[in-house]
Amino acid sequence: MRLLPPTAAAATALLLAACASGPTADVKRFHLGAPVARSSISLEPAPGAPNGLEFQTYAAAVANELRAQGFAPVPPGTGAAYVGVLNITQNVAVGPRRPPPVTIGIGGFGFSGGHHGGGVGLGGEAAIPVGQGRRDAVEFDTVGLQIKRAADQSLIWEGSASAAIDTRSPQATLARAVPALARALLAGFPGPTGVTQRVPLR
Repeated sequence: MRLLPPTAAAATALLLAACASGPTADVKRFHLGAPVARSSISLEPAPGAPNGLEFQTYAAAVANELRAQGFAPVPPGTGAAYVGVLNITQNVAVGPRRPPPVTIGIGGFGFSGGHHGGGVGLGGEAAIPVGQGRRDAVEFDTVGLQIKRAADQSLIWEGSASAAIDTRSPQATLARAVPALARALLAGFPGPTGVTQRVPLR
């Protein structure tokens, strides 16, 4: 029997454990610690992002999870109590598996681009076709959400959920990733603040 070197054996064990545990997302949430009264909320794209059919599809998935947490999603311009600013990104990285840099916190909302392969937002396409990716290519999908009071635009909650997916996997599409990421992001709303949690995707 061929024995693996200790380092290789450890890496193999970690890989098998990750496969056994299933896909996960890194979830970050930030809020002020005060209860958030459930009320009506409308969703809009982040500044500069297109507001087309693709966004509406993803917004509907996020709205479903907000509804499950007691909010009442309504169309924009109908006098909602809250405005949800939705930012969805997809980045393809080639090389060591590391997530794209994320800057997020109450009072400052931003998600920056990826490594090596660059990034695409709504309406764009990854440089590597789904199911035909390189062995060393990973797709990073992120759903980011800000919740503001509509009356004064004050920020009361924000968070992001990100997952790394092998580009050769049929799961490497935003259409499949967004509903699962939204569920992970909003589960147990408002959730702990200022920490990163590893949440199973389902």
